[in-house]
Amino acid sequence: MTITLYDLPKISLNKVYSGVHWTKRKKDKDAYYLLVKNQFKDVLSDDKVYSVSYTFEFKKSPLDTSNCVYMLKLIEDIIFKDDNYKIIPELNIKSKKGKRDCVIIKITEINK
Repeated sequence: MTITLYDLPKISLNKVYSGVHWTKRKKDKDAYYLLVKNQFKDVLSDDKVYSVSYTFEFKKSPLDTSNCVYMLKLIEDIIFKDDNYKIIPELNIKSKKGKRDCVIIKITEINK
């Protein structure tokens, strides 16, 4: 399954490291929830095992790959019922320059 989400706010993991107040992180979470749910209504089951690949594309000034982790976590908590290591044992993250701000998520079911 491939999901493409467009125009999500670009938020670097550095923001969290800088000690941003929890109320601001809550605003980020709420904004992502509305945008992601507007573009992807399902929640993926916790009775399967998945390999997930995230490709973040930025129209300008791509984030360092590791700085995309905050956005990945916000998305993951919305589209998966549970994200523990038994359900999502592997992730792949890429960051690159693209024609539009988006994240392409490829989800592959793994045999248990």
